[in-house]
Amino acid sequence: MKKRLTSKLHVCAFCALAVLLVATTPLQLRAQEKPERHGLELIVPFGPGGGADQLARQSAKLLDEVAGEGVTVNNVPGATGNTGIAKLLAAPSDGHTMAVLTGDTFSLLAYLNPGWKLADIVPLAIMIRQPSALFLPQTSRFKTWAEFEKEARQRPDTLRVAITGLGSPDYLGLQQLFSKGIRLAPLPLANPEERYRAVLEGRADALYEQQGDVQSLIDARQLRPVLAFGAARLAAFQDVPTSQELGFAAMPNQFRALVVKAGTDPARIKALSEALDKVAALPQYTGFLDRQAALKSSYVPGKDAVLFMQGELGTMRKIVDSLPFHARYLFSETEVERYVEPF
Repeated sequence: MKKRLTSKLHVCAFCALAVLLVATTPLQLRAQEKPERHGLELIVPFGPGGGADQLARQSAKLLDEVAGEGVTVNNVPGATGNTGIAKLLAAPSDGHTMAVLTGDTFSLLAYLNPGWKLADIVPLAIMIRQPSALFLPQTSRFKTWAEFEKEARQRPDTLRVAITGLGSPDYLGLQQLFSKGIRLAPLPLANPEERYRAVLEGRADALYEQQGDVQSLIDARQLRPVLAFGAARLAAFQDVPTSQELGFAAMPNQFRALVVKAGTDPARIKALSEALDKVAALPQYTGFLDRQAALKSSYVPGKDAVLFMQGELGTMRKIVDSLPFHARYLFSETEVERYVEPF
């Protein structure tokens, strides 16, 4: 009798366990499912303080007002912006992660061994376009570009220029000068604050940058431009010559876009692009472009952004294709600050 009772107890216990497992399995499966994401993460592939960071924070604030979605800005610096783009490409293609794509990172696609391709991303809009220039510290012994150029020709590879990274438009700009016999040593520093500090503290002799990104340092009389890379002179510095005037190639303007990962729902892309169209029309944003010394026609809507990028990439590939074969390949930058053997 006792044995039969024990057996019944075992059967009951087994049945109870089975019922418990059936009841809890759906809950466990639901717990393992990824929760639906809300809001937006905006990746900035450079450190705080630079032009990409300024654009991200201005855009995030206005996009939040227009679209009603909370936007979190996340700085992911490193490797000429590639680290931040890698984070975007590793994220789900659900339209809740965006990134700032700058011309610095985009130009890497012009080389023979890029780590990603244009088809991996979808541009929502080109948000800003700016001309670049070569800046000297106010205390520099060189007063003009002519003096700086003369030194570079007489003492090749001794004058150091702080740039965003290897393979960037900054780097290509120096290579263009190199082809004209002006040999400057590139100093790649992806962190904007470190880059600006390098030229102010004497670790670099010059800075390749956009006027609006360092306007506060210009206003404080710490930096001054001596050469504009392009066809038109800087509006606020009509006495500063341009690269085209001096017979050097005109470099493409810097641009910064907002992009999402390819594979994102077209309806989500359309909604975000239309929200950015509204942002670009706001007086707060047009005022931001003025403060950044940006082109008046900076904004390119999403429907035209791919064509714009293809044109920029074609221009950059022509420059890369003109380089010696070994210089058409990218190589990794170390975290240690170092001077790079020029070209």
